[in-house]
Amino acid sequence: MKIIDRVGSPSDVKKLDRAQLDELAAELREEIVSVVLSNGGHLSSNLGVVEIVVAMHRVFDCPKDKFIFDVGHQCYAHKLLTGRREAFASLRRLGGLSGFPQREESVYDCADTGHASTSVSLLCGIARACPDSQVVALIGDGALTGGLAYEGLNDLVGLGSNAILIVNDNGMSISRNVGLVPGVLNGLKADVKSAKASLGALGLDYIRVADGHNIDALCAAFEKAKRAKRPCIVHVDTVKGKGYAPAEEDSERYHGYSKPQSDVVAFSDVLGETLADLADKNADIYAVTAAMKGGTGLSAFADRHPDRFFDVGIAEAHAVCMSSGLALGGKKPYVAIYSTFLQRAYDQVIHDVCINDLPVTFCVDRAGVVSGDGPTHQGVYDISFLRELPNIAICCPKDTEELRAALEWSVGFDHPLEIRYPKGGAPAAYDRHTPIELGKWDFDPDEVLLADKVVLACGAQSCAEAVKAVRKAKDMGIKTAFVNARFAKPLDVELLDLIDDREVIAIEDGVIDGGFGEAVRNHYARRDSDIFPKVKVLGYADGLYPMGEVSEVQRLCKTDCAAILRALEE
Repeated sequence: MKIIDRVGSPSDVKKLDRAQLDELAAELREEIVSVVLSNGGHLSSNLGVVEIVVAMHRVFDCPKDKFIFDVGHQCYAHKLLTGRREAFASLRRLGGLSGFPQREESVYDCADTGHASTSVSLLCGIARACPDSQVVALIGDGALTGGLAYEGLNDLVGLGSNAILIVNDNGMSISRNVGLVPGVLNGLKADVKSAKASLGALGLDYIRVADGHNIDALCAAFEKAKRAKRPCIVHVDTVKGKGYAPAEEDSERYHGYSKPQSDVVAFSDVLGETLADLADKNADIYAVTAAMKGGTGLSAFADRHPDRFFDVGIAEAHAVCMSSGLALGGKKPYVAIYSTFLQRAYDQVIHDVCINDLPVTFCVDRAGVVSGDGPTHQGVYDISFLRELPNIAICCPKDTEELRAALEWSVGFDHPLEIRYPKGGAPAAYDRHTPIELGKWDFDPDEVLLADKVVLACGAQSCAEAVKAVRKAKDMGIKTAFVNARFAKPLDVELLDLIDDREVIAIEDGVIDGGFGEAVRNHYARRDSDIFPKVKVLGYADGLYPMGEVSEVQRLCKTDCAAILRALEE
């Protein structure tokens, strides 16, 4: 029998002999690797903290004591030790275990997390609310490059002795760490005595663990932290990807692992290559990302134009504000960022880019539904929260060829611009491609003139489903036209006025409230005309959007081909 077979809850970890803990750590790694290579998920970040999590459950009494996992992508060992091993094979699948902490999933999870740098603020709040509990936050993978972490650290000095912050120092964000923070951490490690004195003057205890894979050393440090009379920082060195050679050698690639799709050209790859090509001809083009060089496809740009590439760490607000400074200095910055992370820079998008009407282009990856990661990572809000802002245009290419054309067109566009596209490659192939013009949609004029019903599809995922539905509708004898509504803002008002005597279905890769479909309805409502066509809006209704494959989420949220076809029949 394996050691892990004897662990159904954290109390079982406390019953094991010391020698069995190392075996348990090895078995945890085996299960994590097996499931993640099958299902996808965060691999190297989870492998690096296995001993830390084992020691946490050995020393503390969760759920009375509260565990906070920054980002949440280091919680797999925690899930396996807290009664979720039988369900672990369902990780990131529809109806299965989340890849992040989820309170509704287990009493051992005290906060739902999915974005970086929140743990210190959560620690401050929960420690104040639960003075009789030890509150332990695990932060790492570059989350200390995010400004929110420093707002929390500024407040940490006012807390009681029940607040413990474990700093998992593996030298990495998703990509390699950048900027000042790694040097500060190295300085603390180089002179522990001075670090203790300096942090002590601020009202914090400091404990150093040089080998974060030594369970004895970790348990001793955590026991000492429990006895501290004030908030305590436990600084631990680990190896990201520990125990799985490919992840140790290339922790960035295995940070968020998914099975390779060699036959699909990814939007992110097209972004990186196209921007690099454009920068060959234009010295004013700069590329900026927030710790996501590989994920956003900018590795090619960084290799070819290192002096015009900036990875600012997990600091999305700074990335956007700094890019506005580049634009004020006469440059043409492109900010490559995931939809779900652009939310973190909303004030800078408004205040520093849109109000100043600066030519900053946001290349927004993972727009629409994202498989596996669940509610914290669904990229369905950006159309709605950007549409209302002044000066910005929103372009939604249907495929990688149209993305390339949009990027080429954007070089001459001197205003804020979002270009959004989903993870991976285009979900459909198209024969028709027309030149990009601001606010002009792509459609077959003859098809539109003959149609009784028109489907306006905004976004690559919606376009793919709409094309299939229109083909089926035509086979059923329904006179239907497909329109690639590739600008969510501005709208193609000329086309909208042309089809005001038809039935219109507007579908988008985003939320309905404040989105593209509502903008279409509002256009008809606001114009000086007695004609108001029937407009059916399909998109993501108010609520949270489930974890699963893209097709599964589309089916459940009624944004798939079948839902469009039903709307056409009705």
